[in-house]
Amino acid sequence: MKKTAIDTWLINGNITIFCGSHTDSFKKDILASSLLGELVAAQKSKTREVSWPTYIDTVQKIAWTVNSRETQQLEFENSSLLNIVEQSAGSALPQNERQALANALVQLVNLQSDSPAARTIVEKLQQNATVTNTTPDTLVSTAVLLTIIRNDKTVVTLQVAFKTDQEITIDILEQPVFNSTNEHKTNIWLMSSVLDGRQYNRVRDDVLKKLGNRMETELLQIHAPTDLR
Repeated sequence: MKKTAIDTWLINGNITIFCGSHTDSFKKDILASSLLGELVAAQKSKTREVSWPTYIDTVQKIAWTVNSRETQQLEFENSSLLNIVEQSAGSALPQNERQALANALVQLVNLQSDSPAARTIVEKLQQNATVTNTTPDTLVSTAVLLTIIRNDKTVVTLQVAFKTDQEITIDILEQPVFNSTNEHKTNIWLMSSVLDGRQYNRVRDDVLKKLGNRMETELLQIHAPTDLR
């Protein structure tokens, strides 16, 4: 199978992966609009379940056209993030892009634990976390937001809520330590969308003005070897 190029970014601590070849201008538009959506959502609530609809509403207002949305109540035990993505969003990603996602997660896990990128990811997971009980084991409920931009420019956004009794470290992105949060509660949020370039041309300057220097402080490109597997 031909390897798909990846370009991995952190947007306010959330993981964004570009699969295939995309222009720098397109990437900047995706990063800026997604960042604004995240910042507005974070102002609404630190609870991911509450902030999710705010995020969607915001990006729709700045030229993201939503093709589909769905929620799931997925049961899983001792699963890895990649396995959960394949269960919940597998139909939205072809095999080569699922492999690209796997490579990107390995890329992140192989970061030095004290690197700015690793610390940013862990801090985001900790910000999203709540402790659900303290005996006999401490269970932490948290959520991770993944944005995958496919080679055809489709944007697949996936939010996964999970619980774990493992310490939240960068390794958690690859280890089989994810358990479903609640048997009767939504724990998967999935959106497929595209950026409407013509519409975004009209709002780009406003978006960048609202972000100010956040494009420099809240975006982080992952510079790490991509030939990991």
